[in-house]
Amino acid sequence: MKLFNSRKNKPVIVCFHGFGRRRSDEFIPLVKAFKDYEVITPNFYDLTDETDNDWTHWINRAESVLTDLASDGRRIIIIGFSMGGVIASYLANKPNVEKLILLAPAFEYINIGNATDLVTSIFDKKEKEESPYPEIPSSFTIAFVNLVNNCKIAVEDIHVPTCIFHGLEDDVIQYSSSRKFYKKIPATEKHLFLIEDVHHRILDDSHHAKYTIECIKQFINDEK
Repeated sequence: MKLFNSRKNKPVIVCFHGFGRRRSDEFIPLVKAFKDYEVITPNFYDLTDETDNDWTHWINRAESVLTDLASDGRRIIIIGFSMGGVIASYLANKPNVEKLILLAPAFEYINIGNATDLVTSIFDKKEKEESPYPEIPSSFTIAFVNLVNNCKIAVEDIHVPTCIFHGLEDDVIQYSSSRKFYKKIPATEKHLFLIEDVHHRILDDSHHAKYTIECIKQFINDEK
């Protein structure tokens, strides 16, 4: 009962996944590390339904989670990875959102001229063989592109405290993207961590994930 009560007094952490097969499973390391918080990890699309390719529906699903929490008076922290970082930025000014954390946000991406190959060979290169996850339908690619192109401008209207983490060895989203968009964020409190020897999936990095998670905890617990 004490654990339940302590979690109720803390903000809810809502994690928005990236464009990949694993969806909310991207956050397994973080969920394990934040056992004393309520962590919600919604999925935005159905990998078994190739018609689920309307990016506005993906956004609406994310927004509905925040709306339900706010209607219950819950405080909210949003963590967004890759594409989820773009969605998180777009929804950062929703009621009761207190802080925003972006992990390798996909504001700009590499090789969009060959986007289908990008999805299968870069975003999911660790999952190509014997993956327990279904393939990403090719019809989802344009939805991803349209989502980013329509939502990334929202960074210019972010006013909640914001923290961005990006690996210097990211071969999917170059770290220069985060540096560029960090400068566009008008929030009075913002931080940018560029981490050496880290690729796109920061939370999968056996050496640096712990550091990143500890920084996230410090940022969340900072009451300034």
